[in-house]
Amino acid sequence: MKSIIFNEYTKIWSYRAFRVIILLHFILFFLVVLVTSRLDITIPGFSTDYLYQFPNIWEFFPWVASWFNLLLAILVIVMTGNEYTFRTFRQHVIDGLSRFDLLTGKGFLILAIAVYSMLMVLIFALLFGFIFTRDLTMAMFVQKTYILLVYFVQAVAYMSAGFLLVILFRNTALAIVLFILYRLIIEPVFRLFFPPETRLYFPMKVISNLTPMPEFLSISSGNQQDPDSVDTLNLREMGILAEDLPVYLNLLLAVGYTALFIFLAWLLLRKRNL
Repeated sequence: MKSIIFNEYTKIWSYRAFRVIILLHFILFFLVVLVTSRLDITIPGFSTDYLYQFPNIWEFFPWVASWFNLLLAILVIVMTGNEYTFRTFRQHVIDGLSRFDLLTGKGFLILAIAVYSMLMVLIFALLFGFIFTRDLTMAMFVQKTYILLVYFVQAVAYMSAGFLLVILFRNTALAIVLFILYRLIIEPVFRLFFPPETRLYFPMKVISNLTPMPEFLSISSGNQQDPDSVDTLNLREMGILAEDLPVYLNLLLAVGYTALFIFLAWLLLRKRNL
């Protein structure tokens, strides 16, 4: 196990593109939250400052971070694609590793990147939250913190989908293009041919809905209210907010899809020539 982790560590830190993509991911997230925090948009009952106060920040920051999960998926695709390009998968097997070890190594890579991304969100949320929140209470602080773990699952799910594609096609460029097209065009168009109540169960829809857009219209200076308050429910009843699956069901489906992606990737790794 230690040798598997050491192999992955050696490969990622010796690869300049890995450091560049991680740095780009970090900078883009930081710039978005920093620039938005400097905006002074105030309308009756709402200010952008409220987005940076506990507990709203636990919704806002994971939602912003989810925009850049595409970069994390591309990073996994690139790192895995290199295994085929430079035939390191084959060399590892010759050196005595099993194909399951190869899968385990990439699993550690995906989890490590997801942990980094979750910690990034956590650190910036704490920093901005303590700056912008006045009269902070423990109840305000802990409310909605579970969204961090939900975001972690989302990041793992996106990267697992990218991992499956590159294992399937064994071509980095093709896997990146197909991932972007499927995420942004193919599945959204395909969903249109199905009844509205079934569209919420498609893989990318399930995964993206883990961190939905914050309910800006229901956020006010009195935002430390029950998230299932009448205001929020009324917005859904009026059709202003889209109907979503319950969080627990959405999370279970996302975990199920992630397990499916990894299982299919394992079948391909086990049966194909490297």
